[in-house]
Amino acid sequence: MHLIKAQLTKQLAITAGAAIAILCSSAIAAHAYTDLGNDIHIQYVKVKRPIFTGQYTKVNGKKGHKIITPKGTILKLEATGSTKEGPSFGQLTRGLVSYQKQQHIYQVTKGPELNVKQYNTKYFTPYKLKLPIRTLALQAGNGYTNNKAGNYRPIFYITLDGYLQYYTTARLKHYGVLNSWQSTKTTVVINNPLWTIKPSASVKVNSFKVKGNTSYIYFKKPIKGLAAKKVSAKYYRLAIKKLHSQHQEWRYGDENWQDVSWITYNVGDHPFYNLVDMSAGD
Repeated sequence: MHLIKAQLTKQLAITAGAAIAILCSSAIAAHAYTDLGNDIHIQYVKVKRPIFTGQYTKVNGKKGHKIITPKGTILKLEATGSTKEGPSFGQLTRGLVSYQKQQHIYQVTKGPELNVKQYNTKYFTPYKLKLPIRTLALQAGNGYTNNKAGNYRPIFYITLDGYLQYYTTARLKHYGVLNSWQSTKTTVVINNPLWTIKPSASVKVNSFKVKGNTSYIYFKKPIKGLAAKKVSAKYYRLAIKKLHSQHQEWRYGDENWQDVSWITYNVGDHPFYNLVDMSAGD
C-alpha cells in the first residue's frame, strides 16, 4: 500500500513538473521578440512602447534634454548594424518632418546614442506609409532636363508629420537649390538645403484618400502655385496622380556621363516629377 502511494506521489510530482515546464516554455515563447535587422525591406517603423531613439530637445541650436519617443511615433530607419554575434541595432530618426518641428529636435549624428540597441519587435513594428507620395519632392516640369532651364522650378512635398511644404523659385534660388538632389553648395542629396530651409508656404494636411495611382490631399487654405480645387466650405483638394517612370543617360565625350531616373506626376492637371536616382562619372 505504501509502495503504491509512493509511486502515485512520484507520478503526480512528475506530471506537475511537466506542467510547470510547459508553462515556462509558453512564457518564454510569448516573450521571444524578432530581431528586425535582417529585413532589408524596412524603411519605417512604428514605436510600440516609449523608448529613447537618439533625439534631444533643441535649445538655441544646441542639445537639450533627451526626448523619449512615445508609442505610435513613426520613425525612419537610416541604417542597421550589429556587433559580433550580437543583436542588431538601428539608426532611427524622425525622418522628413516639418520645418517648425525641426526647430525643436536635435538629432544625434554620432556616438553610441545613435544606435538603438533594442531594434526588435518588442519596441518596433515595420510600417508602410499609407500615403505613397509622402516625403517625395515633386518639382514642376515634365522631367529632368540637364540644363539651366530645369533649375529652381517650384518644389513641394508632404512631411511625415502631415504638412505640405511649398518652395517658390525665388526661395530655391536664394538657397541654391537646383532640385531635390542638387544644389550649388553640395551634390550630396542628404545635405541638400531643401530638407532644412523654411518653406515659402506651408499648410496642415487634414486628411487624404488614395485611389489607384491617385492621391487626394485635403487642406483648409490654398497655396499659390498649386492648383487645388475647393470642394467644400472648409476644404481644398489637390489631386496627385502618378504617371510614368522615365530614364535618360547623357554622354559628354568619351568618358563623362550622367544617368538620371524620375517618375512623372499630374498635380492638379499640371506636370511635376520626382527624381528617383542620379549618378555621374568621368
